[in-house]
Amino acid sequence: MVVSLIGSWIKQSEYNRPEICKRFGVSQNTLSNWCTGKTYPSIPQAFELATLLGVKVDDLYAVKDEVK
Repeated sequence: MVVSLIGSWIKQSEYNRPEICKRFGVSQNTLSNWCTGKTYPSIPQAFELATLLGVKVDDLYAVKDEVK
């Protein structure tokens, strides 16, 4: 299972959610969905977001083993 770490990176950054929404032209709901993994940014948006947050695209997500 893929887990979004976007919300965690945003909290550690100098940017707040409204600023990021404005920069990417997305709603608060869309950004919230990116942070929870309900939806994902496009590939270009993911690269731009990673650059903005000072991380690699790989850092935006983690793979979590599912317990069966």
